[in-house]
Amino acid sequence: MEKKYGTEDSNRYYIGDRRDKNFEEDYEKKCEKEPEKKCEKDYEKKYEKDYEKKCERKCEAEVISSRTLVECDGQNITPLGINGPLVAKIPVVIAERNVQIDVEAKIKLEEPAYEIKRIKKDVFLTQCKLIPRAAFPNQFLRTGKLFIAGFVRKNIEYATVECIGSEVVSGIIKHTTADVPFECITAVEFVTPPIVNVRGVTREIELFSSHSAGCSPCAENILGKSLCEQDFEDSINFTEKFFCELEEIRIFEEDIHKDYCPFDSKHPDIQVFKKIVEKMVIFIRLKVLQEQQVNIPGPRTTASDC
Repeated sequence: MEKKYGTEDSNRYYIGDRRDKNFEEDYEKKCEKEPEKKCEKDYEKKYEKDYEKKCERKCEAEVISSRTLVECDGQNITPLGINGPLVAKIPVVIAERNVQIDVEAKIKLEEPAYEIKRIKKDVFLTQCKLIPRAAFPNQFLRTGKLFIAGFVRKNIEYATVECIGSEVVSGIIKHTTADVPFECITAVEFVTPPIVNVRGVTREIELFSSHSAGCSPCAENILGKSLCEQDFEDSINFTEKFFCELEEIRIFEEDIHKDYCPFDSKHPDIQVFKKIVEKMVIFIRLKVLQEQQVNIPGPRTTASDC
């Protein structure tokens, strides 16, 4: 077996038996009738042509482009702003809370698992709504109720059983991604009072009339409320919406493998499972903010500055 790994063209290669079996049989038949030297030359010529065809395989991987970037010249600029006093509308932190959420979930895997290799977790919030006036009576917006909802996205990687030997168990790595929902309500204490504007009560303006008691010009004239007109007054003030920001998430969990059973009757000691019971304690630290108008004072002057 003669193996050839390099040729003049670096994109060509040939690995395997140098001589083709079918060609060797034709060669033996042909050499029985022709002289050996001439037959050997014909063989070498035909082999070279066949070899060129076989080794014309090019790699698809390649470097498409490459270049070295140079550093651009620049200049540092000191940011400038408006000196106070001024009024700005900026997000203001009205509350910050570390919430504990306890979740228990049962997850079924796609295939029987031999063992769990890794579980990657991410937390997403789908709801974070504040009711600022949900406080005890006669309190001035000191506390509110925060409604939280979301899910934990869990990517579970587990090993399966494909074949069993005398001393080994082999398989492939599978994965199952599941979204475990949660929701809760928590009370928050305001560090900065929220600005909440309530729609005013509709007020009616009574119009005086010294004409008829009715709308008919033939009616007798009386003094009093106009029965032909009505005026109303409404006061509507809008409130900036509250929004949340995630600051930190910590998850503590325990995974319990359920419904263990033998892989097959021949290997009762190899146990697999398809269900997992997960108990999680999730700590979510978040901020509740609201855009408010803030007075920013100017720089203080001292006696030395005067």
